[in-house]
Amino acid sequence: MLLLTPSDWDPLADLVHRRTNHEKRIRNAATDGSSLLRLAADPQPDIQLIGMWEDDQLVGAFALAEGPDAAGWTADERAEPSWMVRQAFTDPDHARLGRLATLWIGDYAARQNTSPLWIRCAVPEPKVAWYLERECGWTLVRKARDRVGYLNSLLQRAPERIEHFDLLVTTGADLTIDPVLRRALLTSAHVDPKD
Repeated sequence: MLLLTPSDWDPLADLVHRRTNHEKRIRNAATDGSSLLRLAADPQPDIQLIGMWEDDQLVGAFALAEGPDAAGWTADERAEPSWMVRQAFTDPDHARLGRLATLWIGDYAARQNTSPLWIRCAVPEPKVAWYLERECGWTLVRKARDRVGYLNSLLQRAPERIEHFDLLVTTGADLTIDPVLRRALLTSAHVDPKD
């Protein structure tokens, strides 16, 4: 897992294009990936764009930010320390990346000096929400309409430290040393990925 930069635009655009084409073949695509590509071109200080690489190929990407979007989450839930996974895309030719990314995010969050209480997401596609619940360990909180009227499944899961997970998925030094979310000023308790 590595922090994506504007220099990763081409592999990210290719990933988004392949995923979107795949989604259009099997169902209506809920998003075209333009928000994720805008983040790559114009990074935001309070959103981390993270890429999952296999050798030299980008196989997954998502945005990670502090706090849930306001739409659908209650005021009490928005006040809880949480991270929001936004705009997740995985390579359609690689199975189970959602499960692997979920485990990494949970482990990564649990290793922070100030771990969030929850990791959350809002999913417009019912089959993807079902997969996240059944296969990836997310819990459905409720369904709610977003600002433009899409019905989203609001999901969450608690951070969970997994011993020796770094043997399965390595985390780049830019993610383990730098703050995860600049606005939240979270730092890793695990400076050396080999520890």
